[in-house]
Amino acid sequence: MKIIATDLDGTLYLQSKIIPGVKDSIYKAEKNNFKFIFITNNSSETPYQIKNKLENMLSYKINLNDIVSPLVILKNYLKNLDRKIYVHGSSILQEYVTTLSTKLFPIDQSEIILIGRTESYSRYDVEIIADAFNKGIDVIAMNKDLTFPINNLEFKDGNGAIVREIENLVGSSIKSFGKPDSFYSGYLLKQFPKILAVIGDRVDTDVLLAKEIDAKSYLVKSSINNYLDEDLSDFKFDTFSQSVSSIIENFKN
Repeated sequence: MKIIATDLDGTLYLQSKIIPGVKDSIYKAEKNNFKFIFITNNSSETPYQIKNKLENMLSYKINLNDIVSPLVILKNYLKNLDRKIYVHGSSILQEYVTTLSTKLFPIDQSEIILIGRTESYSRYDVEIIADAFNKGIDVIAMNKDLTFPINNLEFKDGNGAIVREIENLVGSSIKSFGKPDSFYSGYLLKQFPKILAVIGDRVDTDVLLAKEIDAKSYLVKSSINNYLDEDLSDFKFDTFSQSVSSIIENFKN
């Protein structure tokens, strides 16, 4: 089975609205012996919620193991660890961490700090996490996306906004469970070693991830104003559907 990894937000759908042509393209690829795995930097929804969302949109049965998100990477990271964790993030992220049989701790008692997206944050949040980092506590972002799309024209600040402020304050890079960082790419290489292509709307996450796992990158220009050169991508198309057609043609043998 030939594997295509596809991004979700801004590639398959915007908010809760599927992008035209996506459903037919997925069925077309399946008929040509391609399998999709679904890769996202979204840590505001659990893998189960993403699975249900996709199945409702696509009328298509999806294996939970074919969904990869920062929460999946987090679960894999923590499976052999017993660490005291503080979560700066949404209630969904906090609840998910507790389902991994991990009790949450105050920041001053923690050994790991997880940074997830919140609707707002303060300078105090930035400074207290930076101080913990400087004291040697592991600080890991769920992702470093500076923005995420609401529709074709509107964006909200992503988790990368607070991460960038913390990095500027400590003068060092913070690790991440999101694309394209090594936790994420390493997991994909282990679980899906033969990914042929990555489809996504971001150069800084999807295209760079493709390079990390030695796959061809297909950039779709459906939503994001990219921060890096779009020419870093192997292929560029306006839509997901065009990308899928190209992949089928390029890898038909």
